[in-house]
Amino acid sequence: MRKLSMKQISLIVSGSVFTILLIAVFIILNFTKKNVNVDVLRDKTLVGLITRGSVSDMSWSQSHFDALVRISEELNLEVICRENVTAEGFTDAVRSLANEGCLVVVAASYDYSRYIDECGAEYPEMYFLNTAGTSAGRNTGSYFGRMYQYRYLSGIIAGTRTVTGSIGYVASYPIPEVVRGINAFTLGVRSVNPEAVVHVSFCGTWTDDKAAGECADKLITDFDADIITMHTDSLAPLDEAEKHGVWSIGYNFDNSDRYKGSYLTGCVWNWDGYYKEQILSCIQRKFRGKNNWLGAESGIMELTDPERNGNAAPEYKEPLENARQRFEDYSFDVFYGPVTDNEGNVRVGDGESLPDDIMMNSIDWYVEGVEIEG
Repeated sequence: MRKLSMKQISLIVSGSVFTILLIAVFIILNFTKKNVNVDVLRDKTLVGLITRGSVSDMSWSQSHFDALVRISEELNLEVICRENVTAEGFTDAVRSLANEGCLVVVAASYDYSRYIDECGAEYPEMYFLNTAGTSAGRNTGSYFGRMYQYRYLSGIIAGTRTVTGSIGYVASYPIPEVVRGINAFTLGVRSVNPEAVVHVSFCGTWTDDKAAGECADKLITDFDADIITMHTDSLAPLDEAEKHGVWSIGYNFDNSDRYKGSYLTGCVWNWDGYYKEQILSCIQRKFRGKNNWLGAESGIMELTDPERNGNAAPEYKEPLENARQRFEDYSFDVFYGPVTDNEGNVRVGDGESLPDDIMMNSIDWYVEGVEIEG
């Protein structure tokens, strides 16, 4: 056996020591990293939720509340709610949450967007997350999903199910968010049923059951609608559909089990992942506000299973999957031209697409096949 020189022994020992040191540094860094994560979540964080309705509404407001509750244990959160808050009452609601020590405020309505920047400036140590808003600053951010794509998919289900060719749409207000949803739904309907008509009735409210129910009743009785869908937080349109024995398509929250005999599908929100990411960044003081318009890859939107209640027509499957696949591979979007409005004007030319800025902020016209009934 060959003997090692003292120099060789020294190099081996030095190399071993260096390796041990590297391992020690790696262990320390990982231990420190884990401790930082533990430390930052050690103290309970108060998160305020401001909603335009009740957090037990089985609709818009509950979709946000349930998501926050589901992530509260992992992030060590306490959720404090301010329910049924009007736009005018928003600032007072923020003030009360600030007095309770909230770090993050989830402002779950477009209606609050005009006050977000002002509140962000007044409370610089708090963070404001505004659904469907426009703010993007140091401590303010806004977000929404491309739900119009899911409206289109639900329109395919409606177009293959209707017998009368008349579909009712109960809508809250003619704001861009609502208008693009009506248009997307109608384009989906007419992609499989070109002669079908979508009759729209505006109820002028997000939450009033009486107004929303009356609109649905009118669409069924006066316009022979055999399917009702809606862009309102009230469940009254779904109640009216079941009462009259017609089909329904829900929004915001999965109500498949509540309306087993009439529910075709629903376009619903799953905010868990987004809220977890954003609130953690606030706790870590790494938040930087953006105006996020999120697509299917975000996981915040879902079409409830049309097979769940067995009410959908079998013909929906192939066109729906084709459309879904084209959304996923970015070969198609809802407002790819040609798109004609309901007065015969070409709004999006062949080979063109409607820009995001217009879809988000200024679309005020309706596609062919939409009839506004008040």
